[in-house]
Amino acid sequence: MTYFWVGVGLVLVVGIGLIVWGSMSGPGRSGEDVSARRSRQAQVGAGMAGLALLVLVVAYLTAPWP
Repeated sequence: MTYFWVGVGLVLVVGIGLIVWGSMSGPGRSGEDVSARRSRQAQVGAGMAGLALLVLVVAYLTAPWP
């Protein structure tokens, strides 16, 4: 079960990283406009972070509290 939670944490961290990286502005390394690609990266990151947060909320709500 520990691997599961480590995986959820990694998905959350990678998702937040993609949001941050995708929200940066400016041209790519070769000077072309990469705004569409970065926008897509931010969307994928938001989906990953949202999924990880959903898993955490469901785990919290279904936990057997004493």
